[in-house]
Amino acid sequence: MANTSDLKSENIQRVRKCFYSAGSLSMSQAEKMSGLSHGSVINVFRTLEESGEILLSEKTGTSVGRKTHHYILNPEFRHFLAIDIKRTSGGFESRSWRMNLRGEETDVRTHAFPAMDDSYLHMEIESMMKDYSDTDMILISTPGVCAAGVITNGEIFSMDIGSWITEKYQVPYVVENDVNVAAIGFSGGHPESENIAVIYQAEQGMFGCGILIGGRLYNGFSHAAGELRYLPYMEERKKEPPEILLKEMILSVAAVLNPNIIGYASDPVKEAPDFENEIPSRHMPSIIHIDDLDAYRRKGLYSIGMYNMAEKNKGNDK
Repeated sequence: MANTSDLKSENIQRVRKCFYSAGSLSMSQAEKMSGLSHGSVINVFRTLEESGEILLSEKTGTSVGRKTHHYILNPEFRHFLAIDIKRTSGGFESRSWRMNLRGEETDVRTHAFPAMDDSYLHMEIESMMKDYSDTDMILISTPGVCAAGVITNGEIFSMDIGSWITEKYQVPYVVENDVNVAAIGFSGGHPESENIAVIYQAEQGMFGCGILIGGRLYNGFSHAAGELRYLPYMEERKKEPPEILLKEMILSVAAVLNPNIIGYASDPVKEAPDFENEIPSRHMPSIIHIDDLDAYRRKGLYSIGMYNMAEKNKGNDK
């Protein structure tokens, strides 16, 4: 049987997630969203207000009778350090910034570097953490297979950035593949669809795919789900025109996963593929061209941060 302390923590967590989703709430709205009693919600609001996690924004109603109190999530209560790394024609480029609970960005820094290695990420994180020692969580989006804080890309590079962050800063972190992050950001604009895939063609035969099944990111047992470069005969297929390869990748994902939506972005292909008569229309997903994959990665990092921040606080409210 759960004790009183556990129940209190669970109630706070349920209301906290409502705030992280909505941003602002009245007590009656929180009751509907959380399913908690009025008395429980009052206690949770009091606890969150005393800690500074939520702030009273306004009181509405007539001069007689009960007024409705609206509360907002305090955006400066927690802060993220976000780092987005992407491939470029000359190597890699990073964008680092500080972000609050509203997703507002400050102190954006960009750097270019020729190759992925530990030293670059160490310097980037050290520079930001020196200025923002109050960072509550570090979020990293990067090319490569990401599992348990380790970033790998075949035989090209392998780095355990997660262990280094834990040892040096004792700060929670999330390190995730860039296309997976983009898929999470993209899905936020399509809440009606739980099964979504995002395909990114960086070069002629270089593909990545982020997959959401039932609204949740699917990584596979070794976090290599969506690594389309491992498909058979890809080395030979790289000789094909990039537009043909892109079409084949989209059709392959449509046939295997049958998602509601496939979003795609391509650096070498500018014209939209023609899918007429390729798959029966009743089985064909909606195909959406993504113009700005960078923006979706930023949105994805924010969503990942908010979800993990809520999970991080679980059990700390007793």
